[in-house]
Amino acid sequence: MKILRLLTVLVIAALTFAACDDTTEEIGGSITNKIDNINISDSAFNVTTKSIVAGAVLSRNNTGLIGKMKDPETGNYVKGDYMTQLSVLPTFDVDTLDYIKQANNGSIEADSCYLLISYNASYGDTIAPMKVTAYEMTEPMAEDQEYYSDYDAFKEGWVSENNQHWSSNYNLSNTSDVKNFKIYLNKEYKKDGKRYKNYGSYIMQTYAEHPEYFKTNYKFLHNVCPGFFIKNVGGTGNMAKIWNTELIFYWTRHKTIKAMDGVTDSTAVGIGYNRFDGTEEVLQLNKIENDTKNLEQLASQPNCTYLKSPAGIFTEVTLPIEDIMRGHEKDTLNTASISFPRLNNADEDNAYNFATPSTILMVQKDSLLSFFEKSKLADNRTSYTASYSRTGTYKNAYTFQNIANLVSAMYKNKTEGEKKNANWMNEHPNWNKVVLVPVNVITTTQGYTTVISKINHDMSLASTRLIVGTDDPDKDYTKDEKTGKKVASGPIRIKVIYSKFKEE
Repeated sequence: MKILRLLTVLVIAALTFAACDDTTEEIGGSITNKIDNINISDSAFNVTTKSIVAGAVLSRNNTGLIGKMKDPETGNYVKGDYMTQLSVLPTFDVDTLDYIKQANNGSIEADSCYLLISYNASYGDTIAPMKVTAYEMTEPMAEDQEYYSDYDAFKEGWVSENNQHWSSNYNLSNTSDVKNFKIYLNKEYKKDGKRYKNYGSYIMQTYAEHPEYFKTNYKFLHNVCPGFFIKNVGGTGNMAKIWNTELIFYWTRHKTIKAMDGVTDSTAVGIGYNRFDGTEEVLQLNKIENDTKNLEQLASQPNCTYLKSPAGIFTEVTLPIEDIMRGHEKDTLNTASISFPRLNNADEDNAYNFATPSTILMVQKDSLLSFFEKSKLADNRTSYTASYSRTGTYKNAYTFQNIANLVSAMYKNKTEGEKKNANWMNEHPNWNKVVLVPVNVITTTQGYTTVISKINHDMSLASTRLIVGTDDPDKDYTKDEKTGKKVASGPIRIKVIYSKFKEE
């Protein structure tokens, strides 16, 4: 009997996925009387959704955003600045200092120094003129703290307008495979009453006096370079997604080559450089500014919901847990699938449209902050990820194939909570709510298997509208205010399949 029951469950699971979009009446009729008297039934329930302004999100990532632009679809302005620290290898070394002194009349000097800002994606008008300023940090931001995307480095004292700073004009019309721009740090630099030719000279002379400062990232950050705050100070029209920031300095060396005759000595001239990179071992933190009033107006629109990043708008979903479980308290909930269709942009062909978020996270509303702060991964029990599908069965939508574990967990929490406290539901108003959040999923390969290693808030420019979910069964269509077309607007349904053994 145990073996038969196990086979039954496997059959149900297999048939469930084959019937997600159709009625299961035929399934039940075909196996009910053949395998252990199993009853299978299905149903669908309306799901309600609404937009919520995200506010600040945890700024934990290895990329930055710099620039300012307007979302052509929604009119929302978004601005990006970022802070980056630099990492030092314990094997760091500057080529023979005596030869560098020989090239500079006894002084250790850098010929040139700059920050190389490399980006792997750009948004908006790439020829729009922009201006950026790099401020040296007053002190390093601590790694044992959490920082949100609205952190104010100036207000908190990590950087000051009076700090050493360097500005640069740039655009993103770089046509080469390697996309970057430079912020030169070549003007005179002052530190602790000393003057240096440029920032590179300061680094090299500090190394000559205190090579121990260059042995660990902690020593380097606290004694040499606390990092830089990169701030957009002019221009609107584009943004760059930064994947690496490097501090690079060049120097010249002279080496005297003695001649055999002791008279015709020669000098070998060489040019070299050193660099420090922003890496995972140190902090890179985005600072995001959105037009809050605009976001609030978008979130209040009744005919759609939004997914917007960075730090923009999420979609809140209320799941009809009580309706799903009413009359099925002793049944097995095999599957619960739900799809969130996307509304097309008013102008789908606009080259400056923000991208559609590629991946979203479904997480319980009360667990939203802790999910990211504790670096959790989707466990397919109380949290799930889904990718945007352009084609196929679930075209132009985000589909969660089976959230039955989540539904069961929510119902169990509610049932056990009410046993202890009759007022439990009022004290836990979000007990049946989840939030859809644009995320960046990082994977690693282990042998022949690819696994998710990190889930962070999506910090790229992305935006889309979703069909709104409503509990009004008659509201199946509405007029899209942007396109003027009649579109399906609801209800969004969660489709469930139950099974149970017949009572003998």
